[in-house]
Amino acid sequence: MKKFIAHNRSKNLILSLFFLQLVCPPALAEAVTSSPAAPVQADFRSQYSAITKRILMESIALERLSLEYRRKSVHRSQFNKFVFFGTQEAGAATGLAFEATAVQQFGRARRRVRDFEPDTLGNGLRAVEIGSIVAGSGSGYMLSANLAKYIQARKQGKDTASTNRAVTAHLKEVDKLLAERKQLVEANSGDPIYNRAVIEGKVLEGLRGCFVDEYSQFSANTTSSAATENLFFLLNASYNILGAVAAEVGYKSLTQPRLNGTSNILFTISGAMAAATPLLCAAELKLYRKHLLAAQQRKFGVSQKQIEELPALRKQLEDLSAATQETPSTNSTQRLAIYSQAGDLFEKQLNSEVKTMQQLNKVALQNSIAGPAIGSLLMTQGILGTRGYYHYFPWRVRKQFDLNYKGAICGTVGTSMAVLGNASWLVASMVYEHHLKKHKRMPEQLIDQRLEHLKEVENYVSTL
Repeated sequence: MKKFIAHNRSKNLILSLFFLQLVCPPALAEAVTSSPAAPVQADFRSQYSAITKRILMESIALERLSLEYRRKSVHRSQFNKFVFFGTQEAGAATGLAFEATAVQQFGRARRRVRDFEPDTLGNGLRAVEIGSIVAGSGSGYMLSANLAKYIQARKQGKDTASTNRAVTAHLKEVDKLLAERKQLVEANSGDPIYNRAVIEGKVLEGLRGCFVDEYSQFSANTTSSAATENLFFLLNASYNILGAVAAEVGYKSLTQPRLNGTSNILFTISGAMAAATPLLCAAELKLYRKHLLAAQQRKFGVSQKQIEELPALRKQLEDLSAATQETPSTNSTQRLAIYSQAGDLFEKQLNSEVKTMQQLNKVALQNSIAGPAIGSLLMTQGILGTRGYYHYFPWRVRKQFDLNYKGAICGTVGTSMAVLGNASWLVASMVYEHHLKKHKRMPEQLIDQRLEHLKEVENYVSTL
């Protein structure tokens, strides 16, 4: 049922918003002209129609506020995507070059120690040190870009905190109008349209619930995704910089063997962090989103019961209106049909919007799929190197080189996966994005369509 509600909240929002003024006003007009209403009764219906219109206009303002917030949130810089890809690919490629050199050198030394060439291995360590610094800098750049984006959004009043305050202010006005409307209807319980007015009030309350639920869902998704992304960049920068330090210590260990153990320990920690990062990010995303959603729903007073009952209430209201309006106007019928089709479109958007954003915003394929495997292989390399130094140096150097050789093979597999994973992610994301743009399914395009439809609703309601 919850999944059904999530899939239909926007459809309920737009259809209810439009339906209330498409079907009800003609019915109300007919009720006024077909009955011997007293001036007091006419005054009630005038007030009733006016306050309902004000509620609808406030609801439109709320929906526009939500869509503009979402429009700002879903935008992603193509330049930043390529910058991050380039830095991560540089780190992975230099790592692979080092591992290939290590396999060659350790493979020779495990058979004949005199064939080991420290300078050649040292060049490989320098390369991986530079690559790790570049990769870490890429994550640092992304953190800075996200911070700049947040500052800009805050200045424009489109950050989450500012939008929450604006939503709260609009909801207070809506709740105030709903209370006034309910009081007005109850004071005229003898009016022939009383039953329909009560049902319409419940539809309006459900409309409010749909909006708040939709906004809460997207706000929680956006905030938790941004926090998770920043956590990934922070951890990515950390283990890359740690890897650079490990490479520097490893380079010095070629002339100061006592540093060899320290270097391998640092490589082990760096690999463990790389393996744990995707798991930590996934857990943080799930838990933080759950916390944010619950907090938002408590703050805005989301009632799942109202949302669940909305389709049935709307049908009930339609039946009551049909009893007093046997032939709806052609204009109303056409507009209702248009927005029924639009509702289907928006439902599809809600089904795919978050999934689409997550697909487009993946920082690397390895982050979601191969990260733990890559990190585990690099961690294994560090463990083998550590064991080789502390158990076999300096008495059984060939055995130490043998363990280093096996570790380098593990590292070669891991860095190869990273190189291929980064390239695969970039190509896959570009193809996916092209497909979405071609079919006008990008989040920005879908939100722009919703804003256009919302403008049509606003123009129609303003003329009533």
